[in-house]
Amino acid sequence: AATPRSGILRLGELEIDHAQRRVRVRSEDVHLTPTEFDLLVCLANTPRAVLSREQLLAEVWDWADASGTRTVDSHIKALRRKIGAERIRTVHGVGYALETPTP
Repeated sequence: AATPRSGILRLGELEIDHAQRRVRVRSEDVHLTPTEFDLLVCLANTPRAVLSREQLLAEVWDWADASGTRTVDSHIKALRRKIGAERIRTVHGVGYALETPTP
């Protein structure tokens, strides 16, 4: 059900259309900022894998060193509000993972 970087990625009720930069949850459009979309795609490319804040900052923001910043946390909070808090798991002291339904 995954087609990273092109086409549509479906993870349970979450659908990410890369070409149109659109996200749907339970067939309802979810309006994300460009950064929120990029963050979600980054997490969705490796579902269930924990990505550190540093990895996310490097991949989404292209920041080599941003120690101490809460940028990722604030964007994760907004993303949770829009797609559902249960979809993004926090691993304290490490980072975040996108939760997907088990097959």
